[in-house]
Amino acid sequence: MSLTDSQFEALKNQLESMHGNCLYSAQAYFEASKRAELWGRLMVFMPACISAISGFMSSLGDRAFWGGIAAVAGAVAATASFLGATKKASDFLTSARAYTILRHKVKLELQFLSAEADYGEVRRRVEELNAEYTQIVAIDIPVPNRSFGVASRRIEQGAAS
Repeated sequence: MSLTDSQFEALKNQLESMHGNCLYSAQAYFEASKRAELWGRLMVFMPACISAISGFMSSLGDRAFWGGIAAVAGAVAATASFLGATKKASDFLTSARAYTILRHKVKLELQFLSAEADYGEVRRRVEELNAEYTQIVAIDIPVPNRSFGVASRRIEQGAAS
């Protein structure tokens, strides 16, 4: 049974909406991943550098101040490393990739959508894609608003697609 005009439009609108949601979500999670990775690396690298410099300064003199700075900075670097400072970046990147994969599936479904298609079959496929989208959303950690804003600007400028 072919699709009526209203069924075709409803399914097309649902797919286009899902495609847009996936585009913005993927880009926001990519932006968040980049920022979290930089921040995570800095939380290990900078304190380690400060610790090394302070340790060196402590070895040149007899000031306990430099030894204390070295110990604190070393503890911060070790804690950040132990807690997995870049783990959040990895989680964001996983979400970004999941949205990108789903976006490609939705785009393919949009390209194959035709008025001659069987309504039941197309609706089943759209529901499957929607369930996949819901599953991704359910396991995501929230993306920072700043990352979404950066992603939105990049998409509007055509720098992301």
